[in-house]
Amino acid sequence: MLIFDELKKNDPQLRAVAIVLAGGLLWLLAGLWWVQVVSAREYQSHLETQSYRTIRIPAIRGKILDRKGRVLAEDRPCYDVSLYLDDLRDQFREEYARLRPVRIVTRAAPFWELWLGAPSVVTQRVRLAQSQMDALTWQARCAVAGAVAARVGQELGRPLTLNTQDFERAYEQRRALPYPIMENLDPAQMARFEERDPGNLGADLEVLSERVYPQGTTAAHVLGYLREDDSSAEGEFAFFNYRLPDYRGVVGVEAGFDKELRGRAGAAEVLVNNLGYRQSETVLVPPEPGHNVVLTLDLDLQRAAEESLARHLGADARGAIVVMDVRSGDVLAMVSSPVINPIYHSNSPAYLNDPKLRPQINRATQQNYAPGSIFKPVVALAALEAGLDPEALVDNPGYVYVGRRRIRDLAAPGQYNLRRAIIHSSNTYFVTIGLHAGAANIARVGKEFHLGERTGLPTRQETAGIFPTVNIVRRASWRPGDTANLSIGQGDIAVTPMQMAVVYAAIANGGTVLWPRLVARIEPQDPDRGGPASVFPVGVVRDRLKAPSRDLELLRDAMLAETEDPEGTGHAAAVPGLHICGKTGTAQIMNEHNQEIGRTTWFASFAPYEHPRYAVVVMVENGTFGGTTCAPIAHDVYEAILKEERAALPQTARDETHHRNDSHG
Repeated sequence: MLIFDELKKNDPQLRAVAIVLAGGLLWLLAGLWWVQVVSAREYQSHLETQSYRTIRIPAIRGKILDRKGRVLAEDRPCYDVSLYLDDLRDQFREEYARLRPVRIVTRAAPFWELWLGAPSVVTQRVRLAQSQMDALTWQARCAVAGAVAARVGQELGRPLTLNTQDFERAYEQRRALPYPIMENLDPAQMARFEERDPGNLGADLEVLSERVYPQGTTAAHVLGYLREDDSSAEGEFAFFNYRLPDYRGVVGVEAGFDKELRGRAGAAEVLVNNLGYRQSETVLVPPEPGHNVVLTLDLDLQRAAEESLARHLGADARGAIVVMDVRSGDVLAMVSSPVINPIYHSNSPAYLNDPKLRPQINRATQQNYAPGSIFKPVVALAALEAGLDPEALVDNPGYVYVGRRRIRDLAAPGQYNLRRAIIHSSNTYFVTIGLHAGAANIARVGKEFHLGERTGLPTRQETAGIFPTVNIVRRASWRPGDTANLSIGQGDIAVTPMQMAVVYAAIANGGTVLWPRLVARIEPQDPDRGGPASVFPVGVVRDRLKAPSRDLELLRDAMLAETEDPEGTGHAAAVPGLHICGKTGTAQIMNEHNQEIGRTTWFASFAPYEHPRYAVVVMVENGTFGGTTCAPIAHDVYEAILKEERAALPQTARDETHHRNDSHG
């Protein structure tokens, strides 16, 4: 009442202020009513046309390292130039207006308009059907985007042409995301782009990650390769509107440890308007980087083995090499040829299915081969356990009959004991002692080595091979001819080079059959934040041979003579200063007409004789003989091993070792 009493007073200034305040209040109330009541439906419509879109953000994939920490595979930043379509909307509209057809109309204007200067000739837009307008709209968008791409290409010295189909698909489905027009910029192009600052183009740099293999194709079969796959992993949010490019391992270590390498994807939320353009972005869950996988491979030894195989037989040779530590089971090198390019394979499914080379097959673990004569030491163990006198002589006339079948012997005619039969690889001798020992004993000893079973490598590239069980060889359908074939490593038997490396490692270390170890540990990329490393145990025992140490010593002595005796079939593998125990093998591949159509050649070995540490197995398809094709490659591998061991020694110890080697030579 006091206010109204004051207004009743004859005070014009106070009355004016009151009127202004009352008018302002009424204006605010009217505006509120307009927004809340009259325009409520319009604002609700705008709200409904805006929405959030979720984006899956892939994590940085972990590294794959060799045993010394050298990088074999890693993610590196990749810089792309991308279009931000929201920034081009005005240009799209201007180009559409320019492209839209018009017509010129002449009109008879009234005299008063002519007095005012109105034109008698005017332009009018041509009426278009909806389909015509849609087509013209796409033409305008593609023209603008193509012009921007061409200008960026000109600025950066790399001609660019817009893929209109891909652009239209991206515009329809991923309008809120940047559209890449140039990928993998080099540092010079990045600097040029930033220097000229073409921000008004609607283009900008975007940082992604790409998988690279710094060593090229070295150990490519072991590493495996990736395929594009942006699906959610276990434990991740599954529902996304958009997914940025991501990959998964197909084979090799990339596949076997994909979960650990891949990490955990993150999520972002983008607010888009009613036209589908980005308004704002918020990272909801940051991606967690994957872990590093440390292999047991030695990069220097791996590279030396690959280079030797290519140098002797060419890059297209079909072969494999396995180097294994006989004490720990660590795989130090695993070679398969022809090599693959992991990056090339990631994007070329047709190349993966090449029927001629089949380079994606890891011949060290994934292909079955008849072992030929490198299986003879297993037969010798079975015969020794069955009572064979290693000095007993077997007459070799150059062949042996099993029933009516004549088996040729490449060893010279004469009399052979165990040592001489190993040195010269006499088929007659081993068929004779194999028949005497019996197929059941051979099968039992072979099973002690776990032939016919996978070795447990986590690469998804392994076959179990073929090996008869004791029950099979005791069936009535099993014939002496089958035992004869088995005794020389042919017939109902197939192995992988990795399996034979396990066999020869067990002969070398005194009878312990080890699980091969390819991965040493898995560790976080950031040791301070990722927790402790997961270490895989060393020297895990799978089985133990029942053969007494005396029998293994007899075998090792005979196999030493094979490489050190000038007449030995493995003499080409000999390395001065290193005593190598080895066995050559040549298995014939026959067609249905019993005609030879190819050969599988082998050299299986271990060294040094005194205290074995390394098993080396070399296999080559379509070679000549194991001694001439594979033994020289093993020689190179052992030389690389010696070189690496000497490099690791202190200088004084290195000089003493060199002096001892000279005295042996």
